[in-house]
Amino acid sequence: MRRQIRFTRKVIDSLPPCPAEHTSREIEYTSAEAPPGLKLVVSKRGNKSWLLRYSIPLPGRPDSQKRAIKIGVFPGMEPAEACRVALEMRDQIARGIDPLEERSKEAAAPTLQQFFLHDYLPHARTSLRSARDIETRWRLHIAPTLGALRFADIKPADILRLHDAKRVQTCAATANRILSLLKRVINVAITLERCERNPCRGIRMHPEHNVRNRTLAGDELKRFLAALAEEPNRVAADFLLFSLVTAGRREECLQARWEEISLEQRIWQIPASRSKSGKSRTVPLSDIAMQVLLGRQTASDSEYVFPGASKGHLVNPSKAFVRVLLRAGIGDLKIHDLRRSAATLLINNGGNISQAQKLLGHSSSTLTATRYAFLAESQLRSASQLVADAVSLAGGLSGG
Repeated sequence: MRRQIRFTRKVIDSLPPCPAEHTSREIEYTSAEAPPGLKLVVSKRGNKSWLLRYSIPLPGRPDSQKRAIKIGVFPGMEPAEACRVALEMRDQIARGIDPLEERSKEAAAPTLQQFFLHDYLPHARTSLRSARDIETRWRLHIAPTLGALRFADIKPADILRLHDAKRVQTCAATANRILSLLKRVINVAITLERCERNPCRGIRMHPEHNVRNRTLAGDELKRFLAALAEEPNRVAADFLLFSLVTAGRREECLQARWEEISLEQRIWQIPASRSKSGKSRTVPLSDIAMQVLLGRQTASDSEYVFPGASKGHLVNPSKAFVRVLLRAGIGDLKIHDLRRSAATLLINNGGNISQAQKLLGHSSSTLTATRYAFLAESQLRSASQLVADAVSLAGGLSGG
């Protein structure tokens, strides 16, 4: 049987399986146009693959050792690609690098998912308050696309495609948080000498124009409260009302424990371990908040203010929230909007940014002013009218 052929798709397609009577399990073909050592291997089942045979010098010895490495399979790898890879490997051999050893090193390297689970996540759980959010974001958005790749295989183009896709699927802000997490994880891998470069470098954040300013006020607020009073799930209803009047974050309220509450002093002491700022925070309890707590105290003996169906706390009040919105005829409202609504009611009823900062638990008034700049719109309109009135009075102008 002729063992030298032309490495073309037509010729390779026409090759028969290795004969059953052949002494070996497979037969090898070479080509005069191919790089030295490149073989096409055909098994008795007709499977075809590319193999590179080469010799590597032995350290301190005049002789060399023969080795072979599988490059790929046909038709998955075309002849031109097999020749290109073979030339690259021969270049490595000429520089004293054994391709087989390099492949073994790559195989031993962790995938992105393995590194995240075994190295990054344990560190995050002990040092970052947002570890649960990080784990969820990784599981939902990064692991399905990039988790199986090893660091050396991750290309900037892969990151860019993921970043752009998430902007379409979610929003610019979420896509940017995903990119930030990925960049942070790979930077830790570089610090631990698991990889040498960060493919996220140079990829720009998407512009964020999704600042949300939806709030409850006026007639909508009245309808919401009336619908809340009719909600059959009283634990969820009390949670929603408590969230509104305290301006608490969703998870802060859901995980509230009785040991954090002082009914005598009318305060709720949120521990640093559950506070987003990493510092303990004292929330004053209004009359409505006290009514909610007193009712909860007599309704359950759980350690949590808002107990769930099992021994833990209430986890997902979304179904009750949707029922309340439908009953009230309100659309486009999220649970976090209740917190924003509290700040709206405060400022538009005579409060100021400093008071809103403390109520919301922001680390600085600058953050509050930036994020909730829309809250005092009615006050700004009044202030603008005062200026106009003064100008009119001074110049004898008509206000109409």
